Amino acid sequence: MTPAERASAVAFSYKNCELSAIVPSDAMVEAANGYQRGTLGLSDFVRRPENRAHRRKRNESRPQATRPYNDDGNPLTKRTDPSIDEDSVGNRTEKHYESRLRNDRIFARSVRLIDYGWPARGGLAELKIIHRGLFVGAMPGAGKLRNDTCTKPGEDSASGARQSKPAENHRIHQAPQQSSPYFPASLIETGAANIFSQLDERDYFSGLDRAGFIRALASIYDELNALHPFAYGNGMVLRMFISELTHAVGWDLNWGTVTLENYRNATNLALLEHDISGLERMFASIIRLANPTRIFLISGWDQGPAH
Repeated sequence: MTPAERASAVAFSYKNCELSAIVPSDAMVEAANGYQRGTLGLSDFVRRPENRAHRRKRNESRPQATRPYNDDGNPLTKRTDPSIDEDSVGNRTEKHYESRLRNDRIFARSVRLIDYGWPARGGLAELKIIHRGLFVGAMPGAGKLRNDTCTKPGEDSASGARQSKPAENHRIHQAPQQSSPYFPASLIETGAANIFSQLDERDYFSGLDRAGFIRALASIYDELNALHPFAYGNGMVLRMFISELTHAVGWDLNWGTVTLENYRNATNLALLEHDISGLERMFASIIRLANPTRIFLISGWDQGPAH
C-alpha cells in the first residue's frame, strides 16, 4: 500500500472502532503511526497486541506477577495503602487489561482486513468474511451467525419494551412483529437472501443520481442493520461492507465527521421508528464522488490519485 492508503486504512479503522465504542490503547495508536510512516510493517503492527500478551505471560512466572498490570503488560508499582483492597484493584485492572487487549486486536485486524481486502462474494457470505476478518483471534464466534434474539436498543428495563409511534414502513422485507426490531435468529438467512436479492435486482443502486442513491443507501443500511446477523460487531461489519458497495458504484463515504452520538441517533431512529431521515442526512453529509485509488476515506478524499 502507498503511504496515503496506509493512512486511510488506519484512519478509517480508528473511526470504525470509535463508532462502536472501541478505543485502542495509546501504545497501539503509536504503532499505527509507525505503520503509516512505513517504519513498521503490517505483520509487526498486527502482532503488537500478541507481543504484549506474551510479555505479560512471562511476567506471571515472576514473584511480582501478583501486581496489577498496565496496558503494556508490565506490573504496576505495588500499593502500600492498607485501606485499598489489592485483590479488588487487581481484578479491575485485569478486566481493563483484557478489554484493552481485545480492542487493540480488533483495531489491528481492521487495518489488516483493509490492506488485504476480501472477496466480494455478495450476500451473507461476504458479511461473514468481513466479520471473521475483524474478530478472528479477538472475539469468540468470529464469522458465525447469532443464535439468539437481540435486545432492543434503548429498551426500557422496567417494561422490557418501548413503543414506537406508527409510521410508514419503508423496509423491503420487514421482520415479523416482535419485541425486538431485529430479525429472529431463525430468519437471518432468509432475510439476508431477500435483501441481497433486492440489491441484485436494482444492480446495487448503480446509475442513480446523488439524491436517489442517498435514499436507497439509507434504506438498505437500515435493512441490514435490522438483519443484525451477528451477536456483536454488526456496525463495524456494515460500515465496511457499505463503504465497499458505495465505492463500487461511483461514490465514497467519508466517515470522519460522524460522531458516535449522531450515528446512534440516526440508526436508532430508523430501527425503532422506521424513519430513515436521520440516515439520509448522515449519508448526505459524508458522500463524495469516488476516489479511484482509495475506498476507505477519512481525510484527503478530494485529493487526486497521486496523494
